[in-house]
Amino acid sequence: MIVDLDGTIIERTWPQLGDFMPGAVDALRRMNDAGLSVVVHSCRLSPLMPDHVTKRDPAVVRTAINEVRAKLDSAGLTFVDIYTGHGKPSGIAYIDDRAERYGGRPGSWDKVAKKVLMRAGKEAA
Repeated sequence: MIVDLDGTIIERTWPQLGDFMPGAVDALRRMNDAGLSVVVHSCRLSPLMPDHVTKRDPAVVRTAINEVRAKLDSAGLTFVDIYTGHGKPSGIAYIDDRAERYGGRPGSWDKVAKKVLMRAGKEAA
């Protein structure tokens, strides 16, 4: 189970870490209790800049990782792993506040495109 950090587990704030979103801590505990492996994935923890080419200062990345680890631990989420690799980790599901589901059925791409265009303000509802 891969879970986004900002806007999903915690409030979307920058550069400080926001408060936990309502219900997030309990939900993560339930998933862990059910035997699921929970892994946090966040751009703020990536060794690369958003262009996926430029390397970030390793000291800045390490500080961010330590801050997130301390935040999770303070809520008793010691079982939550933090992904620190390149790219996107694999998992059975992704939980993210900005995601759109692709269903793989006829018409799925049309539905996804409409949702994304509406979110971007490029198409009316």
